[in-house]
Amino acid sequence: MPLIPWSSKFELGIKEIDEQHKKIMELINLSYDVFKNKKYKDQAELEKILKEMGDYAVYHFGVEENYFKLYGYEKADSHTEVHNQYRAKFKEWRQEYLNNKDDENKTATLFFEISNFLQDWWIWHINNTDRDYIPFMKANHIS
Repeated sequence: MPLIPWSSKFELGIKEIDEQHKKIMELINLSYDVFKNKKYKDQAELEKILKEMGDYAVYHFGVEENYFKLYGYEKADSHTEVHNQYRAKFKEWRQEYLNNKDDENKTATLFFEISNFLQDWWIWHINNTDRDYIPFMKANHIS
């Protein structure tokens, strides 16, 4: 069973963003699967998962931030700052993984931390910070 099953409660009614959020949930579930099933030995697979998780979040944030800039979202700075904090945290995790990838216990702990943080962060972010921009997006015919 996935850590975060996709549900309509995460939908914002903006198809492009909802599809990206769904993909992010899949990646979170993938990282949780690594922890739950103790798949720490395949370093190439772990690095691929971390890279995809980081790259996809950067892509998603870029989509949102481009809309903010294009249409002048009034909360763009504060929303982008939340994204920047996430980017910094993810960069920290990647470095921690690279520094400790030969230590299975540290890798297990890291993937546990990542799974828990991402679950909490994304659920909060979608249901709070992202919900704030729904009227802005709809007013600019982004749906």
